[in-house]
Amino acid sequence: MDIRQFRHIAALAEHKHFGRAAEAIGITQAALTQSIQKIEEAYGVLLFERRPGDVTPTAYGEVVVETARATISKVTHMRRQIRLMQKLAAGRLIIGCDPYFAEPIVAPALIRLLRDYPHLEFTLELGGWEALQARLLAREVDVYIGFPYDAMDTHIVTEDYELPPFIIFGRSGHSLMQSQRVTPRECFRFPLVVPKASLWLRKRVERIIRDPSGAQVRLPAYLLTTDFGIIRQVVRNSDALAAAAPRSIKSELEQGVFSRVALPEFEFPISLVIATVALHNLAPAADALLTEIRKEIATMG
Repeated sequence: MDIRQFRHIAALAEHKHFGRAAEAIGITQAALTQSIQKIEEAYGVLLFERRPGDVTPTAYGEVVVETARATISKVTHMRRQIRLMQKLAAGRLIIGCDPYFAEPIVAPALIRLLRDYPHLEFTLELGGWEALQARLLAREVDVYIGFPYDAMDTHIVTEDYELPPFIIFGRSGHSLMQSQRVTPRECFRFPLVVPKASLWLRKRVERIIRDPSGAQVRLPAYLLTTDFGIIRQVVRNSDALAAAAPRSIKSELEQGVFSRVALPEFEFPISLVIATVALHNLAPAADALLTEIRKEIATMG
């Protein structure tokens, strides 16, 4: 089968109707029906059960549908990679990033790169390593920037960095700001507004707030969001607290909008990795972006 036939198979499996599937891929219903029949004749098996208003894959069809979807994904990825490699000034690069590092590291790097190459296109996908490792391995993400991960796949290579500690912050009028030193338990009595913590960060924090009896302590969170704009609004207008790289809220600290909570237990270095797939040649755009990201990391030491 060729890629055209694979697209026909995938469309019919998705829409479960010859008419809707044909419309989705821009051919006539008769042409789609004829295409599916030719494939079935070639393999000598029925790929789809036809019922009034409903079409579903048979057991044979499920095998073919799975192959069709995988093939389409690989061909789409191949075409994207070729476009990226043809010319640095064109194409789309997909970046996976933990929310904590998007604003202080990735954003400045992107700004500099886009000044020189305004026709490059980027997709920035925010999430933890646990969610994006599989997508990196499938080449659906070109590079990942985030916390390290204990169960990292052997096909992934990393560059390891150590960054200054994050800070806990709240609005300047918050009652905690009157204390010269705050304990973790005092801090966690207030709502927290944070991205979903990575496993690496959760383990570090759990060791700090561990119950004296040894019982596991659940990390509280009033709101989980990858949007630091929302985090800023909630912290500014409530008694909620948040954590961030100092650079992320530098202007608000200087303006007196936010203040730092005096919590020395949380002043531990932050581990960061840049992850890519082993034995995979990065596109010129990815190499250029990583160069800018490394420059940004160097300024945070």
